[in-house]
Amino acid sequence: SNGQVSGESGESSFILAYVMSFMLYLALLLYGTQVMSSVLEEKSNRIMEVLVSSLSPFELMLGKVLGVGSVALLQLGIWSGTAKLLTSQRVAIAGLLGAAPSDAMSMPIPAISGSLLVVYLTFFVLGFFLYAGAYAAVAATCSTQQEAQQAALPVTLCIVVGLLLMFSLLDEPNGTLARTMSLIPLFAPFVTPVRYSLSPLPLTEVLASAGLT
Repeated sequence: SNGQVSGESGESSFILAYVMSFMLYLALLLYGTQVMSSVLEEKSNRIMEVLVSSLSPFELMLGKVLGVGSVALLQLGIWSGTAKLLTSQRVAIAGLLGAAPSDAMSMPIPAISGSLLVVYLTFFVLGFFLYAGAYAAVAATCSTQQEAQQAALPVTLCIVVGLLLMFSLLDEPNGTLARTMSLIPLFAPFVTPVRYSLSPLPLTEVLASAGLT
C-alpha cells in the first residue's frame, strides 16, 4: 500500500525490472548509434542530397528511425520468445544439466502480465523514437564519426543514467523521485515500465508519462 516492494515478491520484481531496463538500454545503444552512423554515411556519400530532393527532412528521418526500429523490435521479439521458451522448459533443461527439477521450479521466474507488456512495448517504442531521433540530430550536425561520437556523449550519458535510476526505484517505486523521473521524457522510458512492474500505476499517471515522452 505504501508503494514498497514486499520481501516475497522483491527478488522476482528485481529480475523483471533489471531485464526490461537492460534490454531497452542495449537496444538504444546498438540501434541508436546505428541510426547515427547511417546518417553520417549518407552525408559523406552525398546520398542525402539526392534523397532530400524528393523527401522532406522529417520524412527522411522518420523512415530511417522506423526501419531501424522495426529491426530492433524484431530482435526484441526473438529475445523474448527465446526467454519464454527457456523458462517454460526449465524443468527439462535442469534435467539435462543434472539439476533437480525442484530446484528449477523454485527459481524466481517473474510473470509478465498483459498490461505490463503493453506498457513496456509502448515505452520501448517511445524511448527508441526519442533517442534515435536525438542520435540522428547529432549526426546531422557532424561530418565525421569521431565528431559524432563526441557530440553524442550527452545522449549516451542520459541512457546510462536512465538505466542506473532503476536501482533507486526498487525500494520505493511510488516515491517522489520515481514520480518526478516518470515525467521527464529522457528518463520515462526506463522509469515508468520498471515502476509498473514493481507496483501497478494509475492509468492517468501512465498516460501522462507517455504523453510527455
